[in-house]
Amino acid sequence: MKKGIKKLGIVAVAAGLTALALGGCGNSKKADSGEKTITVSVDKNYYKYAESVKGEFEKENHCKVVVKKNPTMDTLQKLSQDEQSGNAADVMLAPYDQVGTLAKQGLLANVTLPTDGRYNSRDKQNVTLKGKQYGDPATIETLVEYYNKDLVKDAPTTFDQLSQMSKDPKYAYAHDKSKNVAFLCQWTNFYNAYGVIKAYGGYVFGDNNTNPKQLGLDTPGAVDGIKYMTSWFNIWPKGMQATTSNENFITSQFTKGKTVVVIDGPWMAQTYKKDGMKDNLGVAALPMLPGNRQYQPFAGGKAWVVNARSNQKALAKKFINYLTTEKNQTLFYKDTQEIPANDQSRAAAVKSGDPLAVAVNNQYQKSDPMPNIPEMTEVWTGAQNLLVNAASGKETPEQAAKQATKQIKQQIKQKYHVN
Repeated sequence: MKKGIKKLGIVAVAAGLTALALGGCGNSKKADSGEKTITVSVDKNYYKYAESVKGEFEKENHCKVVVKKNPTMDTLQKLSQDEQSGNAADVMLAPYDQVGTLAKQGLLANVTLPTDGRYNSRDKQNVTLKGKQYGDPATIETLVEYYNKDLVKDAPTTFDQLSQMSKDPKYAYAHDKSKNVAFLCQWTNFYNAYGVIKAYGGYVFGDNNTNPKQLGLDTPGAVDGIKYMTSWFNIWPKGMQATTSNENFITSQFTKGKTVVVIDGPWMAQTYKKDGMKDNLGVAALPMLPGNRQYQPFAGGKAWVVNARSNQKALAKKFINYLTTEKNQTLFYKDTQEIPANDQSRAAAVKSGDPLAVAVNNQYQKSDPMPNIPEMTEVWTGAQNLLVNAASGKETPEQAAKQATKQIKQQIKQKYHVN
């Protein structure tokens, strides 16, 4: 879900999800020569990959694949309008949590997943709504621990270690020595914070995130998790209470050697390396929370999906099956450093010893699949308000959880008529 599709991008799209989609591309037509054409819309981070692999498919299927660059979240918000105008792409990438929403709105074609062993049950669950699949899983992602190997020899394995580290004056914040930046995480972002809430006993929806009538963000366990996170805001500089600028602050502190450990997604690895962290960048699965609780972040990622109104649905479905073969998923991983959903290419990445692939794969097995029912759209904004209000002290964790749950329920009821 940032550079690609990021967690904050997910939050941003939530506000406009009544009209989700991908646009800015012409719907499939036949080229003047008579050959069939499909249009693929991708974020700029994936353009090079799509261009590099399309040739073999074009040759084998006597067709043309036109790849267009469009910001994923911008285009997701425009799909319904583009559907009406006939300008929507045939193939696109969509975050798992949006697949159900898009499918329920009738914007995605259901697909038949290949049966060659490229996907496991969790991968399939990410693209399934009411027993039907609406995309081919492309990537897996979840939070991991990044650490500066110049400042600590081994990855901390517990939050108790992070707490002790955060008492060291060596990591005092330069502009306010009463604050400490040894460990930082953007917990005003629900994507990052959910794993703590889940660890303490909270959840999003009941019945394994399938029942929107039951919310678990104000349960006693959820409140305990919020209280724990709130305690860290007393340690961190006030700017950590922001909703977006704190991410740049975290990146700056980490890449400049002021911060030892950060928690973020695999999409940040390239940014850290670009900003000067190469040999000293360590990555591992997440440390254990107090009480030996397992941090359980969302297990997310992206899927290649097909426009339900494409004039070339069969060809488009064939193309997304082609994109997710072991060969092409391995190429995708090498080009983007995002961990492939294809089990064979993922296993190869792990076997290669790539620390990022190992960490993501290990943490993914312990993570909670992100809800992909449409009602999840209404959770992001309310949950962010919960965290910001609790972090700032505007509301107690109990008050913030209760108010956010009320807001989310009202939004779900209004939009989906769920009581």
